[in-house]
Amino acid sequence: MALPPAWKVKRELRRVYEKAKGALALHPANPLRQLPDRLRQSHHDRNLHRLLRETPGARPLTARVAVFVLFQPKGIAGSTFLTLDHLTQEGWSTLVISNAPLTEADRTRLAAASGHVIERPNTGYDFGAYREGWRWLHRHGHALDRLILMNDSTWFPLRMTDDSLRRMEALNADLAGHIYKHTSGYRDHIESHLLMFGPRALAHPAIQAFWADYLMTDSRLNTILSGEVGIAQAGLAAGLSVKGLIGRDILIAHLAGLSDKALLDSLRDLALSTIAARNQRDAWLAAADLGQPWRDAFLSWTYDELTTSREHFVSASFILPAVQLGGMGFLKKSADRRFHFGRLAMLQAIEKGHLPPMDAVVAAEVAAATKIWKPPYDWQANPTETAITSL
Repeated sequence: MALPPAWKVKRELRRVYEKAKGALALHPANPLRQLPDRLRQSHHDRNLHRLLRETPGARPLTARVAVFVLFQPKGIAGSTFLTLDHLTQEGWSTLVISNAPLTEADRTRLAAASGHVIERPNTGYDFGAYREGWRWLHRHGHALDRLILMNDSTWFPLRMTDDSLRRMEALNADLAGHIYKHTSGYRDHIESHLLMFGPRALAHPAIQAFWADYLMTDSRLNTILSGEVGIAQAGLAAGLSVKGLIGRDILIAHLAGLSDKALLDSLRDLALSTIAARNQRDAWLAAADLGQPWRDAFLSWTYDELTTSREHFVSASFILPAVQLGGMGFLKKSADRRFHFGRLAMLQAIEKGHLPPMDAVVAAEVAAATKIWKPPYDWQANPTETAITSL
């Protein structure tokens, strides 16, 4: 009896593997649910010699390293090189890790603008690459004073003059970032598109144990929970200080300090993407016109929304107050409609002269991303939002 072709055997084995992995994932209490990820991570670590492609860079790696993770399978964007130049300008050296293969031209250009370039499979999303960078630096005995782990899911900086990294360092926190996200305490964390580790965190057993035990996963949700939330919670549990440049409490404090007129302007500026939220804003504006109470209700709503983080985010709905009052210096690239509305609001504010222009490279990329997205028809009836979609 003839054996089935090899491709068919591989296909069936793959099907059984995926089915078993899915079944395990459906039962969180099952201690074997992590088995597929553990097997894959073990295979990855054993085969680093053939899975990683390394290219030495032209710039030295110093004691201040930024591990910059890229996933740009269609080619490296111009804003990536702006980020690398900004990091150099701010006194950081860079270890670039690409989760997608690079063209020869991109590899050469990245190496010229960084200290070292690593290409790897897209295993474990950004935290898988963060783990790679952490392990690479320790494997090579590279002494660190400070470490940044960051990815390319944002445009950062928007301008070369941005001072976010200096302000972040001035927080004197063990773990810092752009945004501190409040989620009812037990899941509070720093948004992981940029994490800055101070000397105490780098040497602390809790952070070292986190990376030693970290399990890469191909589940985006598990990556967020075990990676983004997990590292902040590990730091907090160990008594480390964890701070963001802005977040719920800082934004509320800025808003509460405004006059009624200025607060109404901030209310009008919110980049709201749901009909319910827009109707609520209209109700508060109408109450203000009639001399009725609205201020405390708006601030209370803001507090609640930024605690649950179900619909409204600092970097989306509240993007203009965050930039104008809190100096937020990045834009999310996410295709989620909430961030599209945030980008549209930013473009409108710049067009009106309320914010300084972005760097030309970033502005072109943001404009291109904006033009390929069409808002839901419900919002076309609003003259303001009709105007900003035409940019």
